[in-house]
Amino acid sequence: MQNINCPQCHQEIEINLTACPHCKAAQGLESLCGVDPDIRIKNQRLTVWFSILFGGLGIHKFYLGQHLKGSLYLVFSWTLVPFIVGWVDAVRTFKMSAFSFEQRYSRRVS
Repeated sequence: MQNINCPQCHQEIEINLTACPHCKAAQGLESLCGVDPDIRIKNQRLTVWFSILFGGLGIHKFYLGQHLKGSLYLVFSWTLVPFIVGWVDAVRTFKMSAFSFEQRYSRRVS
């Protein structure tokens, strides 16, 4: 098996690895593109559509990684209150700047 040196920690690793097992730095094209592969970026437009169409079921909260809030929306969906709150969430998300949305909802995956 052919080995290379990690550009970050200079440890010898296998050439077919996508991340260094020592320092977790991306290898290959992932390291050149400037995007951290461990950050999951959410789509603001998709979140707005989920809020409008499925807000009463909390689908937009599950999409954003807020599973407890999504579960509460789902449990109380029979009251129709989550549908109204889902529309309010849609308006708030629509008015939010792209930068604020990304800062608030993009999460690093461990």
